[in-house]
Amino acid sequence: MSDIINRERFLDNIAAKLGRPRQTTPVERPPLRYACHHEIMAGKSSDELKQILIDYTRKALGAQALVTTQAGLTESLRQVCAGYCNDETATSPSRAPSETLVSADTRLLALFDPEQLDSDDHRVHVWDPQRGYGPNIEIAERAKVGIVYAEQALAESGTMVLYSQPAQGRAISLLPEASVFVVPKSALVARLTQATAELHRKAQQGERLPSCVNFVSGPSSTADIELIKVVGVHGPIHATYVIIDDL
Repeated sequence: MSDIINRERFLDNIAAKLGRPRQTTPVERPPLRYACHHEIMAGKSSDELKQILIDYTRKALGAQALVTTQAGLTESLRQVCAGYCNDETATSPSRAPSETLVSADTRLLALFDPEQLDSDDHRVHVWDPQRGYGPNIEIAERAKVGIVYAEQALAESGTMVLYSQPAQGRAISLLPEASVFVVPKSALVARLTQATAELHRKAQQGERLPSCVNFVSGPSSTADIELIKVVGVHGPIHATYVIIDDL
């Protein structure tokens, strides 16, 4: 932009300090001399990554991680929801039924029927993009549990990668008190390097990228104030990772 003050003089001065002429055309990015970030845990199998993820999640994040199969997913989710919701109804039996909000991601709905989690004291809702923003948010605010489908799981940091999309609004994992992440074992990768590489691949191929990518590592927490860790300040206070072992 020509209206930037002293721009040309500034760039001429940088070129002079570098001892070369001004660059007026883009130069090709040189290859990285080292690529150690791609080598970390590169030789790990899916089962080894699964165990690393489980161990780190339980020890460092204070979250729950469990392994199930596609056939056992419904029962596993029923037990997880019951564990979070029964604490509430036990203290006040006359309360209204607890509520769970489930992502409408077709990959998740192909794995289990949310209606099978419904009971007299537990109401299950499926995110409905046709209803618009307001009604879905109201349910998310009331829900005790939100169940979402993760694109990837990062073993090194116990992180779930979520792509925002019409069928899976970001409120599902952010507003309920407990977040439940369902992820196939085949989607486990070593670390953030692989997750960003997949986004880069999509961009290079001209695929439409999600409007928001969330990297969620356990329950919400912060240690900004006097380095004292506080859980649940700006999001869910509980998190459960459900790994489907045979997918």
